[in-house]
Amino acid sequence: MSETDKGCRRIQIERAHSLTPDIFYERYLSGPGKPVVVTDALDHWRARSKWTFELFKSRYGAETIIAPAGLRSKSEKAMKLGNYIDYLDSGLAPGFWIDPATKRPRADPPEPITAPVYLVGWNAFRLHPELLEDVELSPRFVEDWLPLLPPALRTVLDEATRYISATVLIGPKGSLSSLHVDFLHTHSYLAQILGRKRCVLFSPEDSAAVYDGAVDPDLPDFERFPLFRTATAFECTLQPGEVLFTPHRWWHHVVGLEKSITIAYNFFNRVNFSDYVADLLQRLPALVAGLEASPDAKAALGIEWLCKGFDLPAGGLK
Repeated sequence: MSETDKGCRRIQIERAHSLTPDIFYERYLSGPGKPVVVTDALDHWRARSKWTFELFKSRYGAETIIAPAGLRSKSEKAMKLGNYIDYLDSGLAPGFWIDPATKRPRADPPEPITAPVYLVGWNAFRLHPELLEDVELSPRFVEDWLPLLPPALRTVLDEATRYISATVLIGPKGSLSSLHVDFLHTHSYLAQILGRKRCVLFSPEDSAAVYDGAVDPDLPDFERFPLFRTATAFECTLQPGEVLFTPHRWWHHVVGLEKSITIAYNFFNRVNFSDYVADLLQRLPALVAGLEASPDAKAALGIEWLCKGFDLPAGGLK
């Protein structure tokens, strides 16, 4: 499809280097914010020279992983990580599909497969903390308040909300994260270790024009989504060694151009702190349940409940 066929205005995402938090705040966090590719953010990461597909296969290949056929897909496949890494080249994914309702194995996927199986939910840093020695998750170019939270609380947040703040993404050519906004109003970055990805972003001001993520930016249906022609797409090809920063509330659509290893990290700072907390409060019952299920976390945080649960007395509050 030609650029004109894609309908909307398309511009390249700015590339920058040697950014300080003050400069970054002024250029990329004012107003709705603006995405940027930071070209020197990974220069000091050991993962850039150390991580390979063979390394993950030899170290963790016997580990069972669950990978969906795209970010929003209900079709998930269970297999060994070593077999999955072989699949990146062979295109033949072993293992078995998982029924989304019963969580039991099934022979066929529960819905049609439209994208390759993509490992997006692997909690690698929690399972293998030695990997943290090869990276520096908190970026130097922008304020990150997530490390200010106690580690025990961060663990409960990840488990109770089912949103992982830092994850390793591994996928084949064609792996797809369809158009979406990240959880809890967080900022995010994609740190590209191996392979290339094509990224398309839209401002929150274009939410109506992208129909709250229903549009496919690569194959837009203008009969269903005529307002898409008024949107502005911010695009880039993310190269190994680069970081793409996405401000909170921005829509993003990412396609793997090659088999790849990427780190995704979500965080908050003074810009999105109030939105982050407001979103978190909507999930308060789940957080309380998560703390109840983790006595060690409660002890580490010094929490003692004066009351339990959110159920009101039969007559309501008096």
